[in-house]
Amino acid sequence: MTTVLPTAGGTFDPHEGPIYFTAGGGEYNAGPYVLTAVNELMGDAEEQRLRSLLDAGNRVLLDSGIFWLTNRHRRAHGVSMDEALALPPESIDGFEELRDRYVYLARTYGDWLWGYIELDQGGLEHKRAQRAVLHDMGLSPIPVYHPLVDGWDCFDELASQYDRICVGNVVQASAPVRLRILHTLWERRRSYPHLWIHALGLTANEWCLPLAPDSCDSSSWLAPLRWNHQRIETALLRRVGNLPAGFRYAPGDTASYEAAARICADAATALGRCWHHAAHRLEELTGGPAPARLDREETLR
Repeated sequence: MTTVLPTAGGTFDPHEGPIYFTAGGGEYNAGPYVLTAVNELMGDAEEQRLRSLLDAGNRVLLDSGIFWLTNRHRRAHGVSMDEALALPPESIDGFEELRDRYVYLARTYGDWLWGYIELDQGGLEHKRAQRAVLHDMGLSPIPVYHPLVDGWDCFDELASQYDRICVGNVVQASAPVRLRILHTLWERRRSYPHLWIHALGLTANEWCLPLAPDSCDSSSWLAPLRWNHQRIETALLRRVGNLPAGFRYAPGDTASYEAAARICADAATALGRCWHHAAHRLEELTGGPAPARLDREETLR
């Protein structure tokens, strides 16, 4: 029997899900569930922001910053994102600096974090090598699985060995591909009742009720601030319409921008709470957790 390795994070509670983590947003992202990346915490002032979030009792998931770093490398060298993600870590500009900061933050705040995500640069073998190095340092990151490139055998390997995994390949995937990934994850994870799955770059939506990951994160709540358009409101995680144009902020007006930011943050928090309550109610109505995995998986249509 394979021993399940616990991933680090002193505030992780396996009974607390589902959880929607809001990413980005700086001072406007006040929790209660926050994803922040290492590249956002490179200075003392930013580190103080992390301490403030933790002191306020927020659940904080530390992202490695690899997606940001690889994007920066891709733009600088004119390669595709897929090509950049496949490069060995030592070929990525700034990797060592990011890794050193990552190790410092994980060691310093690991007991107060909800968890920290591994340095998932490179293909399968590079991820395994980096994971082994971190384990040798006494760190226990959450492994990252990429279903479109790692293969499903890798999922079974990680799912049988760890209590939590993150799933990538979601941010840049089309809606049909995202849905297929969630379908297959939901089916396969039934063989691993101990497993917590975090979907990287997924906004909680109506798919998360029948095909629920245990947690997810996104920065989509910031869209009205980035492009100054009305918020799209939801009901039972489904998009139902826009707020009136008067809810846009006035360009150049700090007070107006701050008011719009508060609305976005409040709406993101409400979305997470709605998902949490709806998922638990759905479990009550359906009689509990999903049945055991089918022996034969049907073709997805």
